[in-house]
Amino acid sequence: MEATTILFIGRIQANQASLALALEKRYRVLRAASGKEGLSLTADQPPQAVILDAASMRTPGERVCRALRNGLPSTPIIHLHPGPKREAQTVADVLLFPPVSSRRLLNAVDRLLKAHDDALIACGPFTMNLARRILVVQGQETHLTPKQALLIEMFLRNPDRTLDRKILMEKVWNTNYLGDTRTLDVHIRWIRQVIEADPSNPRYLRTVRGIGYRLDLSSQAVETVGK
Repeated sequence: MEATTILFIGRIQANQASLALALEKRYRVLRAASGKEGLSLTADQPPQAVILDAASMRTPGERVCRALRNGLPSTPIIHLHPGPKREAQTVADVLLFPPVSSRRLLNAVDRLLKAHDDALIACGPFTMNLARRILVVQGQETHLTPKQALLIEMFLRNPDRTLDRKILMEKVWNTNYLGDTRTLDVHIRWIRQVIEADPSNPRYLRTVRGIGYRLDLSSQAVETVGK
């Protein structure tokens, strides 16, 4: 079985080293001194979780956390925040304040990984693992890019509902500019190649002319599990 990979971002100091060493007893740990370095290290293969030790970096780390969320949208993040608690703002899944012991951090990682491993969407003939960004169609697994995963997740969470192009662009690409939607069109064609027996005559992912697209599962059983 492939080892679970944790990206640990923080400064090299006694506390950071002890936390990272504790993690290395259970997981494969990649260390980085900055968010930019961390994203570079995981560009080819996303980690199963990110730990941002902003407390060791003497910064709230909120800007770094947002960059990590944008770069790794499906990866759970634990944010070690220096405080104060009342002022903390983060997009992380888990927020911890000092003192953070090795045991406390390991427990947080274990709970987070379990929650994300259980986060599946089963919709008609499709199943998607949200944490690992894997789509299963007729028993065949396809690994997804972050944008592909976000787009497919939107369709799986909204079966038989027409999603207009503006909503898709806003949610997946963080823009409401509709002057050029070629990127969306390319992604739709790619999804059809994966889920349709005949992509040129789609059965599931239908075009609603002048509006957007609909995942047509009206005759399929739909079940949502996890998030």
